[in-house]
Amino acid sequence: MHIRYLLALGGLALVAPLAAQRADSGARKDSATSTDSAVTTDSVFLRVQRLAANGEGEAARALVQKEYEQAPTGSARFVEALYWRAVVAATAAEAERDLRTIIVDYPLSPWSVDALMRLAQLEMTRRDMDQALKHLDRVIVEHPNNPQRPRASFWIARVEFEQGRLAEACRQLGDAARTAPPTQVELRNQITYWANRCAAADTAMVAAVAAADSGKGVAPVAARPPVPPAPAKREYTVQVGAYNTRSGADALAKTLKDKGYEARVFGENAPFRVRVGRYATRSEAEKAASKLNAKKITAFATEAEPQ
Repeated sequence: MHIRYLLALGGLALVAPLAAQRADSGARKDSATSTDSAVTTDSVFLRVQRLAANGEGEAARALVQKEYEQAPTGSARFVEALYWRAVVAATAAEAERDLRTIIVDYPLSPWSVDALMRLAQLEMTRRDMDQALKHLDRVIVEHPNNPQRPRASFWIARVEFEQGRLAEACRQLGDAARTAPPTQVELRNQITYWANRCAAADTAMVAAVAAADSGKGVAPVAARPPVPPAPAKREYTVQVGAYNTRSGADALAKTLKDKGYEARVFGENAPFRVRVGRYATRSEAEKAASKLNAKKITAFATEAEPQ
């Protein structure tokens, strides 16, 4: 399991439960081991975390399983229950199953980034660095403004250092330095420490980290890959199904269109998602989803794909 490698990464928590959070504050401290950017305020899931942190794994799993079974399939609560079931899973295989379900079937969920980060940790444990890098790259490319972005870049840098790819490691470390906010003190300290390895390969990157730590801003990093552009204005939609075949998705979309709904199929590969309408706010999308659920059509609000 290469425990020493994991310790070098800062004691990463794989499928072990998170430390209990205070329900009255919902605050999250930055640390080298924090893997979650989405924050739960639900008392049930907070209790799941506390049970697991206190060594009551069976009770935590029973509670989250109950929530998973009771939540409407595909709903926001369903996906969150799926995530916490992975966090407190008894085995890595069970955790991986649920995490992969999230990133494949619900990629626009707030929990998809955390699922990618935990999957990357699992791959690093297995020493499958190529797969770990793929998960981390997805965080940066698909979620450039997510709070996990700097941590993903830092982990990539650590893997690249180990693989002997110094230039790429330094570029990624530079990206982590540029995107890590001042509040992530421990992460920034680690970035500064590892930047010393780049002195021979990329002195500009070392200077950039020093400038960031002094509060003067961050200088450009030599040969750094371009930063993904800011995402377009958000729209929201209602998802009513996901299919492994295009024909199944098309059939549902046609049925909904016949009933007067603006249905469409999204995705070039499985899962093919059936969605209805576009809305300017999540509130509008949630109202539309509630109306569909009232008509026995399972639906949940999510971010719409770009037009």
